[in-house]
Amino acid sequence: MLESKKTKEILHSKRGNLEYLEHCRVLVKNGRVVYLQADSDRRISQYWNIPLANTTVLLLGIGTSITQGAVRMLCESGVLLGFCGNGGTPFYAGAE
Repeated sequence: MLESKKTKEILHSKRGNLEYLEHCRVLVKNGRVVYLQADSDRRISQYWNIPLANTTVLLLGIGTSITQGAVRMLCESGVLLGFCGNGGTPFYAGAE
């Protein structure tokens, strides 16, 4: 029997999370999309999970980078990806 690796589909009207990330790195670790955030001294780094099944929009602010693998998993889960900045920078969004 083949098992699908796709995450469980939840309608956008039932999802509740809008995530805004700033000054971090979004990547795939152990099959999950996580973001890496360092403290102010850059000595300790922590990974935080992004709940794909319950997330509607992921906004990436200034100082944030994202890997291709993370973008692929976000698109497969139906998460809208937006890029925004400061100083009058417009908002850009993308969807599959």
